[in-house]
Amino acid sequence: MRTRNILATALAATAALALGTASAVPATAAPAPVVHAAAAPAADTPAPDALVLTLTGDSSQNVAQWERTVLLSCQPSFGGDHPDAAAACAGLAGVQGDFAALPVAHTFCPELYLPVTAAAEGFWEGQPVSYQQTFTNQCDMLRATGQVFDF
Repeated sequence: MRTRNILATALAATAALALGTASAVPATAAPAPVVHAAAAPAADTPAPDALVLTLTGDSSQNVAQWERTVLLSCQPSFGGDHPDAAAACAGLAGVQGDFAALPVAHTFCPELYLPVTAAAEGFWEGQPVSYQQTFTNQCDMLRATGQVFDF
């Protein structure tokens, strides 16, 4: 209980300083009333998911590199500027956010060497995520990552 009172007093003092009213509180003021912190999220509430997805590559051997970046948010709702966030989130949810475990589609890709690098940084279910892989070309990348890097 003493710890809760100390925490409540510290929170009240911080709020007073933030509002610029600290000088209105006399030095001998009674302890602030107990302030109860907001309830912690329920254990079954999913942690937010937010990822910055980046693609870099070459248009041809003689052209400078290009780069595209989008934000993908899956929890608490689909969002960001990914063109198909729902499909990308569904793909990641199916493998619990493990990019290496995304199912590979059985499609034909031309044998062109135009490397593209897919990268992801952020959080999935509250855990940090860092992924990067270079593919032979964009078709190979899409075959291996599905809708996640389709932007």
